[in-house]
Amino acid sequence: MFKCITFIMMCLSLSIISASAETVTVVDFNNHSVSVDAPVHRIVSLASGASEIICALDGGQSLVGRGAVSTFPSYIQNVTEVGRNSNSPDLEVIMKLKPELVVADTMLSKDNQKELEDAGIPVMVERFMMPERIMIVVDNMGAVMGKSERAREINDIIEKYQKIIQERTADLKQEDMPAVFYESAPTKPYNTFSSASSFDDIVVAAGGINIAGNIGNKSISAPDVAPEWVMQANPDVILQREPSEEEYTDEKLRTLRDAIMSREELNDVQAVKDGRVYVISGKVTTGVRSIVGELYLAKWFHPKLFADIDPEAIHETLIKKFYGLDLVGNYAYPLNSQS
Repeated sequence: MFKCITFIMMCLSLSIISASAETVTVVDFNNHSVSVDAPVHRIVSLASGASEIICALDGGQSLVGRGAVSTFPSYIQNVTEVGRNSNSPDLEVIMKLKPELVVADTMLSKDNQKELEDAGIPVMVERFMMPERIMIVVDNMGAVMGKSERAREINDIIEKYQKIIQERTADLKQEDMPAVFYESAPTKPYNTFSSASSFDDIVVAAGGINIAGNIGNKSISAPDVAPEWVMQANPDVILQREPSEEEYTDEKLRTLRDAIMSREELNDVQAVKDGRVYVISGKVTTGVRSIVGELYLAKWFHPKLFADIDPEAIHETLIKKFYGLDLVGNYAYPLNSQS
């Protein structure tokens, strides 16, 4: 069920097609070859995951434009905003910045990508949450930025914990995997994620079964479901993602969890009866820190298998090492499984 580490490393090596003193060519998530004169010194990032990777690689020195959703690390606040995200880029501002590369996620439209490329600007489209993809993205960014050694340092940590998760969940039987309902946001009750979403990949990688995985088709990544459907599916675990850019306090996350627990229609759902309802900040489900989110899920799904793992401490180590920052705020609640 799970991708093995050796397969990931093969993809890492194959994703960099060629490299020379002048040109580096990588293959992005859409299987699109992207060639740049390396190392690039002017990058526009339309995705928060991309911004975090760029800053982990060079401290943000090459970042000349960012989507408004990119707020970490805090020192990028002064970087020029170029629209909100990949779905709503300000192409005029981007072109004025004269970037050598634009990095976006899969929300970028084909028309916007074509307009940028017609203007001579290479565009890399990636997914920044998929467990089997994140090391490839870091490796590719390291190659185009001339920071391959730094990329290897990042991937060593990601690989270490991905390997732990894979080894400990590899022999799980179907009945040992919790059925999971993953709600997309507090403002979108009963909106969830199908197998077309990277959030499904994280649930599966952590040893869970996404009850909405087979809903719709590959073009519907975030379907709405009825409360009655959730009641009938009777998940063992309920997750809710907090996508806001704000910093969460323990009290705020607890309040959000309590709101789910108090939904009358969910009273008889197993997850609520067992107290296995969790909230997680979207900040630890993308980019370098996506491994932190994956560890939280693995620990919640399989508390006995991951009793020795402290995602919060790993998070603190990551941001200290690659951003020179202290961990501020809360990113998950409750920290430990209730079962």
